Amino acid sequence: MAEERGPGAEPVVLFASRWWPAVLAPLGLLALAVALALRGSLGSLVVPIGMSAATVISAWRHRDGALLADDTGLLVRHRGTVARSYRWSEIHQAGVARPGFGRLALAVYPNGGRWDVPGPNNAVMVGQVWLWRQPESASRERVEAVLRAHGVQIVEPGP
Repeated sequence: MAEERGPGAEPVVLFASRWWPAVLAPLGLLALAVALALRGSLGSLVVPIGMSAATVISAWRHRDGALLADDTGLLVRHRGTVARSYRWSEIHQAGVARPGFGRLALAVYPNGGRWDVPGPNNAVMVGQVWLWRQPESASRERVEAVLRAHGVQIVEPGP
């Protein structure tokens, strides 16, 4: 679905990665694990080092990710490239979701038939970014205002 951006105003940033907490928190936990492991055995450091390294590498690879919106639809910025994700006319419902640990995305329910995946009964996560905490209320309101302005029904995130 990658294509050039349509005419109109500059895209609005709905949310963007904040990768420094995704790096600092695992490094802090790693320092704590090292301090505790030095009291015991060094063999217990393998898992904390591996988990910290995986988190830091993943956060660094996705450091410039963002979800943008323009007059035509949603845009996803990933690794320096911007690609069209969904047009407003293709989206039935959408809402902010937490697809995983330290991640934030827009759950998009596109138009389609009852058994389509993704479709009106199954969401696709668009624009996954690193965001350690829940978005501020101003950010959530900005996303909901953009969705309403383009006629997209808002869905609340599940448990």
